[in-house]
Amino acid sequence: MTPPPPGRAAPSAPRARVPGPRARSVLLLRLLLLLWAAAASAQGHSRSGPRIFAVWKGHVGQDRVDFGQTEPHTVLFHEPGSSSVWVGGRGKVYLFDFPEGKNASVRTVNIGSTKGSCLDKRDCENYITLLERRSEGLLACGTNARHPSCWNLVNDTVVPLGEMRGYAPFSPDENSLVLFEGDEVYSTIRKQEYNGKIPRFRRIRGESELYTSDTVMQNPQFIKATIVHQDQAYDDKIYYFFREDNPDKNPEAPLNVSRVAQLCRGDQGGESSLSVSKWNTFLKAMLVCSDAATNKNFNRLQDVFLLPDPSGQWRDTRVYGVFSNPWNYSAVCVYSLGDIDKVFRTSSLKGYQSSLPNPRPGKCLPDQQPIPTETFQVADRHPEVAQRVEPMGPLKTPLFHSKYHYQKVVVHRMQASHGETYHVLYLTTDRGTIHKVVEPGEQEHSFIFNIMEIQPFRRAAAIQTMSLDAERRKLYVSSQWEVSQVPLDLCEVYGGGCHGCLMSRDPYCGWDQGRCVSIYSSQRSVLQSINPVEPHKECPNPKPDKAPLQKVSLAPNSRYYLSCPMESRHATYSWRHKENVEQSCEPGTSRRSSTATTSVRPRRAPTSARLSTGSCCPRMASWLSTCWAMPVPWPPPSGWGSCPHSLLACWSTRASQGWACLRLLQPRALERLTLRAGWPGSSLPAASSRGQNNPVEDARPGDVQPQAAAGPQVAHGW
Repeated sequence: MTPPPPGRAAPSAPRARVPGPRARSVLLLRLLLLLWAAAASAQGHSRSGPRIFAVWKGHVGQDRVDFGQTEPHTVLFHEPGSSSVWVGGRGKVYLFDFPEGKNASVRTVNIGSTKGSCLDKRDCENYITLLERRSEGLLACGTNARHPSCWNLVNDTVVPLGEMRGYAPFSPDENSLVLFEGDEVYSTIRKQEYNGKIPRFRRIRGESELYTSDTVMQNPQFIKATIVHQDQAYDDKIYYFFREDNPDKNPEAPLNVSRVAQLCRGDQGGESSLSVSKWNTFLKAMLVCSDAATNKNFNRLQDVFLLPDPSGQWRDTRVYGVFSNPWNYSAVCVYSLGDIDKVFRTSSLKGYQSSLPNPRPGKCLPDQQPIPTETFQVADRHPEVAQRVEPMGPLKTPLFHSKYHYQKVVVHRMQASHGETYHVLYLTTDRGTIHKVVEPGEQEHSFIFNIMEIQPFRRAAAIQTMSLDAERRKLYVSSQWEVSQVPLDLCEVYGGGCHGCLMSRDPYCGWDQGRCVSIYSSQRSVLQSINPVEPHKECPNPKPDKAPLQKVSLAPNSRYYLSCPMESRHATYSWRHKENVEQSCEPGTSRRSSTATTSVRPRRAPTSARLSTGSCCPRMASWLSTCWAMPVPWPPPSGWGSCPHSLLACWSTRASQGWACLRLLQPRALERLTLRAGWPGSSLPAASSRGQNNPVEDARPGDVQPQAAAGPQVAHGW
């Protein structure tokens, strides 16, 4: 089977034959699958929706463990290569162990609140908000009834450390960010509950304590922070990503803007009393994520993931940002640390017209030299650089954008069996699912494919945390009820033999000895092709272009539902009758598995008066029962409005023991078909009659029967 050329769909379809009236009818069905591999631009906007939907059931007792209680707020800590996952909850720290091939286990360590009297019962809880491995053990910090405190966990023993301001917020709902680097600790958490409400980025442990000026950020929401070790130690930078209120109050301007800020790790403060306790090297730049071709702008940063360069070049570290817009559509933009560093080193300051002082604002000085007062004052009054940070690539546009609302992202760099590198993105949605998106890593003209939507939990729920273990090739995700371990190589979900395996374009999977297997589990080289246009042509045997003929015996006056087996949401499916395309099948709302039978909605009415393959839209039955009047009113009632204009609606009639069908041909033109079978003395109509206000023969409101959602109906027995 050959897919159509890029940009053009050539639907092919199964055939449906409905024989004449007999005691039993034989229905011949033939379904032809057409897969359309659409070509995309270099920026990869081709298939933003997932190709298939998969429910990760896992192995019983091995891949999912319940908390045993509802956990409205969780924090997850996982060390790469380990089978253990620590999860902080409400007054507890859970230790989950997922040994390979064995049942998972869970142990709990109770860390209850030490404060007994609270005005609000919820305030009495100790929500664990921070888990971090330190030399003394596992550091756990929590709200502790609005008295933030920390504990060390050593071999299941809890060692209290007392109140530690800046390590945990007063409430689990507060936006907070804590960064550890050696003995240094950086935090965005306020130290006092009822004052100091202006968010700041602080150094709370290590060198002298510093904080950002109150005027350089406007109501910031912190997303991610990292330390970048550059060529010279004194040049090491702290980058943190956040969004804030837009200072531009133009009604047409977005409410929020996304930023990246830089600080010199060796910043020692300034020389004057006003700058001695403040960061003197703070600068911020706008992150741009927009598509000029579609005039779409994504201004709300949701999450950030840093993918280091495999050769260790810090400038080539890729920064993946998930953005959204006011309509909750999402985009993924990719930046490089080298581009971000260049913007801060070379750009002028926004709104500053004079010559820059020496040293220029944001410059790191060797030997822990203090920043001159003049430099600090200029940067403090004009903290934003004029140049914006744009995405990588010649077009400076998003990697892709989607109608889905993404919230978190992790990225795995992997090598397929043929040696090519791919970046696989895992994005959580607001519906509690994970999208798996493949980005070719070393090709100038790459195609982006959303190959799968994964349901990771036994019970659908929002994803609170997600962690990637690249060594074990696992995802660890938590909801309010459970923790799930999801393998990156979910190859068993692909049906359709070799063609289905290769058409998945999953770089983790290949065809070997009659099965779709993980490239990591096979001892031999597997058949694999991530060719964006025709990967299935690598298979040894051509796939038949038609499904096997199915014969179904039916009684007169009975119904048969045509289901449309769906292998891919990126494919085009159609039903044929006598070489004419009768219907195009579209995925319905049922998503039981990646190859689930789906609903089919008609797009074009049949060309034969003897074939009735129409499927009523959801409101058609109610329209027929409540608005039945002759002549048929025009315009039709609202129930018709959501249906295609070529809809063919069918219902049974007690009087005629047959079928009455109504089809809209064009404005104010209706076609009436009366198809009778099994009625003594009756005969089939040789042709249909047309008219503007023809009554439908023998039809009554009570005869209307609701349409099933499993698929379109075919009236038989004529």
